[in-house]
Amino acid sequence: MHAAAEVGEKARAAGGDRENADGGRYLSEILIQQVGRGVFRDPDYPVFRPQFPESAHTGLVNPDNLYESTHIRPGADYVLRGTRGTTADVTFQVFAGTPGVNGKLRDVGTLSLDNLVTDADGNFEVFVGPTAHPQNWIETDDEAGLLLVRWTYSDWDREKAGRVGIHQVGKLGVPAPNPEVGEVAARIRDAGAAVPDSGEFWQDYIGKVRLFTSDNAVMKPRITGSEGLAGQVAAMGKFSLTDDQALIVSIPKADARYQGLQLGNYWFDALEWANRQTSLAAGQSRLGSDGRYHYVISATDPGVPNWLDTTGLPEGLFLIRFQGVRTPLADEEAPTAQLVSLKEVRSDLPADTPQVDAAARRAQLAARQSQLQRRYGR
Repeated sequence: MHAAAEVGEKARAAGGDRENADGGRYLSEILIQQVGRGVFRDPDYPVFRPQFPESAHTGLVNPDNLYESTHIRPGADYVLRGTRGTTADVTFQVFAGTPGVNGKLRDVGTLSLDNLVTDADGNFEVFVGPTAHPQNWIETDDEAGLLLVRWTYSDWDREKAGRVGIHQVGKLGVPAPNPEVGEVAARIRDAGAAVPDSGEFWQDYIGKVRLFTSDNAVMKPRITGSEGLAGQVAAMGKFSLTDDQALIVSIPKADARYQGLQLGNYWFDALEWANRQTSLAAGQSRLGSDGRYHYVISATDPGVPNWLDTTGLPEGLFLIRFQGVRTPLADEEAPTAQLVSLKEVRSDLPADTPQVDAAARRAQLAARQSQLQRRYGR
């Protein structure tokens, strides 16, 4: 942790007390993740472990996802059994490497909702490993090590995640061996070394993002690539605001299973999303009469439906995601960003945009908090 703190103290993201408070959380999140993944993993007796809201922020994780992951062993076969649920999307993905560790993460294989076969009740059986199956199969290679399930919500209130269990073929009913002291010690050391390494990785990554993005602008949407969700289309932007300014981000209603927008800081850490409204999926957002979603990013609540709270940060990031895109966005439909005066926000939105008063906003946040507890309680 001392080594990790040195990474944080020397980072360009560090600034005032608020930024450094975010940095302290960021380093602690990485510690929790690396100890969980490194010390308690058992690829022979895998269990899906969810990332909980209070410690799932690094890597700008999507607040609309319920992430469940487990480690697997290269060369071994696994069977997943579960039920689909009603979320807007669900994906199963195998990676080589661990996010942020040694700068190495590679997509090995993905099973998307387009190819997931279920029975009439939504039950499924998914196969992961080198042994071929005619359907619901993710082929692994000799570096495969992390299996991730994403249950993606668009409407937090009505949608419910399914359930999934896993076992390694040949291990059911077989007792697990006792821990070996040398292996446990090695895992602890590796997990400790991974904390500053992961911190450096994300700081390097965000440095590149800051270099190639302009203040109060949004980049053209592009496919995420092999280090993220296969097939996802995303657009990154930056906000830089004074207390009397707002940024209006306008996004078309895409022909996609899911779309959403979230805010992050310069640690590439998602802003507090369980108890602040720093993200909105399409199912939580009001569609404007012009056919676009208009999100207002600001520190002060402007009293409009799709407000995103900067939590007082003067500068930060926003990320737009599209999943299950059926019709690619045309250039003229690309997301836009407009810097405006806070008091002039309403004049730059469709005329029929409703007013959201303090009581309605409090009720909106209360609903968000309750919905998240239900999501993680399943």
